[in-house]
Amino acid sequence: MRTFMISVLLAFSMMAQAQQIGGMVIDKSQMKMPAKEAKKKGKNDTLAVANATYRITYQSKAVNDTLTKPYKYRDDEMRLDISADGVSKFYSYSAAVRMKLMREKIEKGDFDLRDLPKAGVLSMEFYKNYPEKGKTLMLDVAGEAKCQIEEKMETPEWTVLPDSTADIMGYPCQLAVTHFKGRQWYAWYTEDIPLDEGPWKLCGLPGLILKAYDSSRQFIFDGQGMEQPDGEPITFIKMKREKVSQKDFRRMKESYDPNDVLKQMAGTGAKVVIVNSDGSKLDKIDRPKFNLIELQ
Repeated sequence: MRTFMISVLLAFSMMAQAQQIGGMVIDKSQMKMPAKEAKKKGKNDTLAVANATYRITYQSKAVNDTLTKPYKYRDDEMRLDISADGVSKFYSYSAAVRMKLMREKIEKGDFDLRDLPKAGVLSMEFYKNYPEKGKTLMLDVAGEAKCQIEEKMETPEWTVLPDSTADIMGYPCQLAVTHFKGRQWYAWYTEDIPLDEGPWKLCGLPGLILKAYDSSRQFIFDGQGMEQPDGEPITFIKMKREKVSQKDFRRMKESYDPNDVLKQMAGTGAKVVIVNSDGSKLDKIDRPKFNLIELQ
């Protein structure tokens, strides 16, 4: 009997967790989801909310397991798209590619997701000055829940460190430090690019942040290049999401157990087999480790 990797129920919510095990095999013949419904699940409305004037690419590293030393980093290509009117989007390009290919497969009724590229460091998409000026919007997942967190935009209080210089991407940079959202952050910025922007919520310096990392180096964003994408749209995908606070989001992440989802799937009649990276079967999935970039 032919089997297929990951169900529609888990496809969008377990991208990160699925990489920590060999995979999840489901007997497609026992799935109780009509093809029309599966196709509908894969479709979403994509809005162009602004046009990108600048795109900065960061080679990024992050760790989920903070107890194991030395750290085992996951790599990714993160992008920061900035519009002329101040709307920006910080996102994982790797995750965006994976999600696009996943939707295309599901729309065709193809649930074999084994050949998809891996997701990246951060599953979130982070917008500044959207949905309105002075607001931020974070999209992320906590278990099966698709979440959105809308907040008032905050600017870190930076201290520029004297006599600190570096050359990054060919630009002279200065170093600044701040304590922000539960971490101490260091940022190298250049006044040669007069954009008060940077990765994630890091902004407010008199120049573009080209490199940033927290004091524990659990998150590292290293600028690799900048381009002008000629008006390529900054997009927002409309879908049903749960509006939560940062506090609620952390609680949801901490309480998530993927084995509860497997029990639900078993109740639908789907045959589920959990496979380790060496091909051996597992009785259950370990609860995923997570390390949120925002601690407070």
